Amino acid sequence: MAPSRYHLGFTTLSAEASVDELPMRGSFPEWLTGSLIRTGPAQFEVGQQPFHHWFDGLAMLHRFGFGGGRVSYRNRDLRSQAYEAATATGEISRREFATDPCRSIFQRVASWFFPEPFTDNGAVNVTQWSEAVVALTETRLPVQFDPTTLATIGVREYRSCAKAPIASAHPHFDRARNLHFSYLVEFGRQSKYRLLAIDNQSGQETVVATIPVDRPAYMHSFGMTERYLILTEFPFVVNPLKLLLSGRPFIQNYEWRPERGTRFHVVEKASGRVVRTARCEAFFAFHHVNAFEEDDDVVMDVVTRPDATIIDLLYLDRLRSDAPVDPTGKLMRFRITAKQEITSERLTDVTLELPRFDYAHRAGLRHRFVYGASQTSPGEFFDSLTKVDLEHPGAAWWHEAGCYPGEPVFVAAPGATSEDEGVILSVVLNTRRGASFLLVLNAATFTELARAEAPHHIPFSFHGQYFGPGKANATSSDAEQTKGFKER
Repeated sequence: MAPSRYHLGFTTLSAEASVDELPMRGSFPEWLTGSLIRTGPAQFEVGQQPFHHWFDGLAMLHRFGFGGGRVSYRNRDLRSQAYEAATATGEISRREFATDPCRSIFQRVASWFFPEPFTDNGAVNVTQWSEAVVALTETRLPVQFDPTTLATIGVREYRSCAKAPIASAHPHFDRARNLHFSYLVEFGRQSKYRLLAIDNQSGQETVVATIPVDRPAYMHSFGMTERYLILTEFPFVVNPLKLLLSGRPFIQNYEWRPERGTRFHVVEKASGRVVRTARCEAFFAFHHVNAFEEDDDVVMDVVTRPDATIIDLLYLDRLRSDAPVDPTGKLMRFRITAKQEITSERLTDVTLELPRFDYAHRAGLRHRFVYGASQTSPGEFFDSLTKVDLEHPGAAWWHEAGCYPGEPVFVAAPGATSEDEGVILSVVLNTRRGASFLLVLNAATFTELARAEAPHHIPFSFHGQYFGPGKANATSSDAEQTKGFKER
């Protein structure tokens, strides 16, 4: 394969910028008056030490603000404890997903008895929790920041489950946004999955359910219906003692054990009871799309892969090489019956990743449309966006030569009467300019409405959220921000 200029998306961005009005082409909808805030890795080395995996780079926040048909832009490093320590020492300081700090033999032995802190490098997702806005990684340490200036406020952590270091970077909200659901993983002689509910007004945490497990699985996301939370336990598992003693980076301790199959644990929100446990053939996934109830069945849509080798394909050396990369998966629907039987079907021939849908109105309910990043040919990185209609087979596409889009975020139009009435927002790397732009598509027709040109390239990221006007305007002086958090 010929060298691809998408490699710029895996190149460090060190410049911070603030632009009141970006150059535009086309017209942004007048009703779009909130902000799109994204996080992702942007610093791929500290001094002479490289990070090894796409998931590991130090996080940077990006904010596109909308108003009066204009677009502003700001980006800023997330000044986490991992970032501050790396800046102070000139070395990688925290254990990341697939990169560990360089340590002497003495330090490695000492770490057996005094485990090193997990990272707070919030490069995976952003969310609103009570009046706070936080950047998330897959640990119990969200980092709060000002959603207007992007200034880092400080590390916070869950009050409960103090022994559980791993947490989901994909929390769920009920449609009234009164409750925030997540899960944590506790490692030990008897490891546990702990499902949490957090009251978005009081910040009070409640352990919904505790599920014991012998070999904890790596799970990036989970499912939610109106009545249930669903953990999808892939056979990519770890021996907790090995995780503590091996001295290897976190994810390298996990092993693929297909004979275990994939297990679904369906937990009733109200009671915490595990009401169903079903098992099917082994598969792996990063992202659940949505889940819903149909008669007595629990139905989940998931972007799947046959195994966990995708993790190895996302090491930076490979991503920057000429080797083919297939980052997309199959959109599958799993149905669990009241008798704990499970069936599956493939919903489309289109492969995709970073799936989104109308979460604000359809979370936990049956949905019709799924949006995702896709490929025009196998082996290429994300070079297109797609819209899949689950009721009328077929797909719509956006593609432009030399352009590599990221996650498509759906924003519903005010008073929308159809599920796809709104816009799609995606940050796109334009390799011909050597810079990125914010793309706006009409979600119904999947045609371009406008684009706003950023002043530099924006490294490829994972997730972001649209915050409507007034929904993410907290500042560091707002006392309500600390609800639900405990300062370290």
